[in-house]
Amino acid sequence: MPVISSEVDIHRTFMDTIGRTTLKLTALNVVDDLRDRDVTVTYDYPLAAGFRKPMVIFASVLSIFGVSYLVRQLDISIGRKA
Repeated sequence: MPVISSEVDIHRTFMDTIGRTTLKLTALNVVDDLRDRDVTVTYDYPLAAGFRKPMVIFASVLSIFGVSYLVRQLDISIGRKA
């Protein structure tokens, strides 16, 4: 399959930290004879990228607990303190 052009872009969706890499291949004369052939795409996945989403979730939960602790410490009573 002769690839005419390839385009690498970043696709961002809801709640993505930095987005996802997308690959767009453009080819001419793709006919039924080539329908059973596989397209293999290989890429390097850094170790830090594997830990990014769990760390964001951990930091979010930790910040929710921290804010709830600070809100619980507020004195919102209307009367005087004795």
